[in-house]
Amino acid sequence: MRKCILTYFLVLISICLAAQGTSFRDGIFRYAPYGHSLLSDMHPNHVRLDFGASTNHSEWDWGQTGKRMRPNTYGIFGFNLPIWRGDIVNGQYALSVTWPMSASIWLDLLEHVTAPVVNVDWRISLPAWTFVHRTNMGFMKNYSVTFAPFKHESTHIGDEVVLQHVDHGFPIRRVNVSYNYSEYIFTVNEAEDFREECHTLRIGLMLLWNWKKGWYFIDKTDGDDSLAQPRMSPWEAYLQYQYQSRTSKHGFQAVVSAEIRNRALYGYPVFEWNEADGVTYTMQKESRVFTYNIFAGARFCNPKYDGYFSRFALGIRAYHGNNPYGQFRNHKNFNHIGVCFMFE
Repeated sequence: MRKCILTYFLVLISICLAAQGTSFRDGIFRYAPYGHSLLSDMHPNHVRLDFGASTNHSEWDWGQTGKRMRPNTYGIFGFNLPIWRGDIVNGQYALSVTWPMSASIWLDLLEHVTAPVVNVDWRISLPAWTFVHRTNMGFMKNYSVTFAPFKHESTHIGDEVVLQHVDHGFPIRRVNVSYNYSEYIFTVNEAEDFREECHTLRIGLMLLWNWKKGWYFIDKTDGDDSLAQPRMSPWEAYLQYQYQSRTSKHGFQAVVSAEIRNRALYGYPVFEWNEADGVTYTMQKESRVFTYNIFAGARFCNPKYDGYFSRFALGIRAYHGNNPYGQFRNHKNFNHIGVCFMFE
């Protein structure tokens, strides 16, 4: 593994050195205005805070309120660390190398006894490459290809929720959702100038490294591993569209962003708990589902600065699909709507 990582970095440096138009030294830690997550991305590499109502369920309803919808808080803290950026052939082409990482947290802040952490997800990666060809052909200003050869996601259910599952005698206390994958992204019209009107279209594909293992497993110390039914479904795909208007003289613009994603609905029981019946469950077979994530709002672009944390967006975000967090991805028909803040 160490030899593979060393070889990867040597190849990466060689490509950067071969790029024409930008010296290697000048390109180090240089911000790239392309290759960033769109505002509808379910797992973006920027900061996002959500305050809204989400589908409730006894598996994560710590206070056992029994309500169908319940206010929740979600935070994603991500970044796309610039490593190198350079222009090629007088700026007709460009190459950037970035290091994407993110962590998301799901909080039930309105629980009056405790404010439990329901779930935490984190994603790390080897540096990703983005190649841009500036075509300037009418509607298509450019297209880009992003390749992230190695990414890892690991999820962790919150302590309070795990302890409650143990106290109530859940057959499964924790599912280990942990996997490695590669990601391939093709984009038409990267919004290199965030102040200009732009229609961006993006297609993405995630491929598991160990497709025989799947997206998750249950360790014998965490419950009855025979209840898990992973299938060979080693891919996840998404289609995204984003529109941004030209900014006003004060730096404000309208933004609409939408994502359709096809992913695995995990295959293990959906548990119910109440005082009268105790723990009951319905077996959920692994299948494929579509998810829908939409954001609409306004964004402020700092007129004096163009780089990380120079843009702030405020709007409404709505989601429908399977639960996108941690081991609860076996729950279908999960809904969320609320106010969303984003810093890019």
